Amino acid sequence: MKPGLATLLVLLSLPTVTTRAQPESAEGTPISDDELRIKGVFESSLPGTERKHALKLTFRPRVGDFTRYDHMRVPLGLRYGLSERWEISGEIEGYFSHGLGDRPLFEDIGLLQWSLGTKYNWGTALWPGWEIATGLEYSMPLGSPPIEITDGLEHYAPFVTFAHRLDRLPGVRVFWGVSADLVTATGIAGRLKDNQLGDDSLKLSGGFVWDHGDFSYTLEGSVASTRLWGQLDRDVYTLQPGVIWRVPRRFTPGSRGQWLLGVGLRSSHGPDGFDYGGSAKLRVNFDFKRWWRRVTGAER
Repeated sequence: MKPGLATLLVLLSLPTVTTRAQPESAEGTPISDDELRIKGVFESSLPGTERKHALKLTFRPRVGDFTRYDHMRVPLGLRYGLSERWEISGEIEGYFSHGLGDRPLFEDIGLLQWSLGTKYNWGTALWPGWEIATGLEYSMPLGSPPIEITDGLEHYAPFVTFAHRLDRLPGVRVFWGVSADLVTATGIAGRLKDNQLGDDSLKLSGGFVWDHGDFSYTLEGSVASTRLWGQLDRDVYTLQPGVIWRVPRRFTPGSRGQWLLGVGLRSSHGPDGFDYGGSAKLRVNFDFKRWWRRVTGAER
């Protein structure tokens, strides 16, 4: 069942291509919906995809790990636009002991997990006024990472997402989506986070994004349940507001990348009771092809 769903979502990502406009930031740099997706701040997948043939390198150090764990997670990913509507992505996540906890600096170092993803944007033809996208995300743990920074599970996550830009407030988009999380134990020891279901589940989510200058204000809510096909009868309700700042280039002199700083709050209620928290995340995106051309040009 799980591989079959994965194959179905990939096959749905192979129709004909139609060019569409991309939104731009205040400094003229194209902004992808995926660049707004910063775990812990804004986690919903929106329909927008990467530009055709654009290759982005993403660096997302999880600076919040300094206060939560003895180890810091460091994901490094690539995202490529196969067409104006279809993108693929991959990520490898490493870790190291940061020295501010019980483990000395770099005493532990290794790989945590790898992941792959794909998304296809169907435009508004299927539902006038609403952009629709389907996709699939897959992740698999690696090696023997510290138990507190992995759940030890393999994840298949197919999804469909819808977004609509308000006519009277063009800076505001409302969205909703349905996703599944199909999990399999791997034999790698891990620990579930508070109110993480850890079982096959279905999630319904929705909210809005308000783009205002260099800031994006977000609000998303969701309900996830294992009752449809999981082994347990559990539900989790989550509410998560956030703010993402596209850092102007004058504050990152010498950097060719696009910096995004996100701050979010999160509250959830589930089998572990009420859980509250906040996070601050940094994400840096580089145009890998432009960087490569510059490096190879310098070598000549």
